Amino acid sequence: MLEKGFLKPELSISTLSKKRFWVGVMIGLLSSFVLSYFFNYTRESLRGITFMHDPLILSAKDFRYYDMFFAGLATSLGFGVATVYWLIGRNSKIKKRYFQIYAIANTLFVAFFVLVGITRFGTVLLMMLYSVAGYDNHFDMLNEYWLLLILLPVYVFFFNWIVIRLLFKSSKWMLISILLYFVISFYLFKTTTVDRSIFNQAYYTEYKDEFDYIDEEFQKAKKYGIYFTKSTKQILRKQSSESTIELVNKLKVAFSKGNIVSLDTLILEKIAVHNMKSHSHVCYFRHHGLEKLDNNWSYAMPEEIYYQILQHDINSTETRLLFEILYEQILLFTNFEMNRGAPDYFRKYSNYEISRDQFRRRLYRNTWSIQSRLVQVVDKLRGDSRFDKYHHLLPSLKFTNERGRQKYYKLELTSANTSV
Repeated sequence: MLEKGFLKPELSISTLSKKRFWVGVMIGLLSSFVLSYFFNYTRESLRGITFMHDPLILSAKDFRYYDMFFAGLATSLGFGVATVYWLIGRNSKIKKRYFQIYAIANTLFVAFFVLVGITRFGTVLLMMLYSVAGYDNHFDMLNEYWLLLILLPVYVFFFNWIVIRLLFKSSKWMLISILLYFVISFYLFKTTTVDRSIFNQAYYTEYKDEFDYIDEEFQKAKKYGIYFTKSTKQILRKQSSESTIELVNKLKVAFSKGNIVSLDTLILEKIAVHNMKSHSHVCYFRHHGLEKLDNNWSYAMPEEIYYQILQHDINSTETRLLFEILYEQILLFTNFEMNRGAPDYFRKYSNYEISRDQFRRRLYRNTWSIQSRLVQVVDKLRGDSRFDKYHHLLPSLKFTNERGRQKYYKLELTSANTSV
């Protein structure tokens, strides 16, 4: 025998009561706006933490994708808040009270579970992984888990309808809510985004000299028919990522083999020296042994550049670039002295000048023969009249035994195309 009330009532404004329905709608909309702003501002605040190393810099397209995800998720959670408000309290038309309690509990559980998951992924990724030197976006949420970012808001939205349909017959209301879901999500996407230019501009200002130099060299490369990819530019812009270290190490190895180095490699090597890129996270100190100290030198050895010069025509583009690489290496040892104790130290000198001064002091401390090798190569080239047109790229460099840290290593520079 059928029991009284086994049929679910039709969902309508009168079923919930007009006041409860509209108040729930207002609370849901307000929650959606608050959550969307919260997601966006929290994400941007956490992104600021990544600027301690290689920062999280996304393209405009990537940022739009994340903004759409947060807008959709905020709308779904806001709908859940409205659902809970509609179901709280006594309603004479709901006969199965335990279903009502079950629906409220599950809606709150799903919302809590999703917020905890978003918090965990956001904080672990931005606060921990990006603080590790060498991290290079190995855990790529956007490209490797893009489907999750689509399904999560959709799941939360339809789960809210599952609990509603336990108690009511929804009929046309679900279709109306889907339409409203897209409208509200799009509105939040357009109105609750955050200005990302604050952190980005601060980052570009700090490394302006390095970035401008990369752009200038890439423009010059186009004259020789060499076009570097956008990803190569991004790699060179990073400071300690795995891809940057790998690139600098490959450049160093290319010179060490003794074969003729290609023009594009010469351009990249010049940029790496000028911007003081490193080929390793490992740093050797004097207690490791004197012979290991020169492993801290991230670039082609001066004598390797010398033998490369001998393999090219004097008037070739390659020869000019090789002399320019030598010039950049010389500047690493001849940077002007800076008054580091001056009160206006950070206002008087640019970030690049301060970085170069620090780099020079590290070279004297963490290498032992590079300076003497460079001095001998410079003297050899300056004494060769064939290279008179390039002598302006070889400023005078004298060996200085910096507090006993530098040793003179005698090179046998010959005309043979072999390394010493």
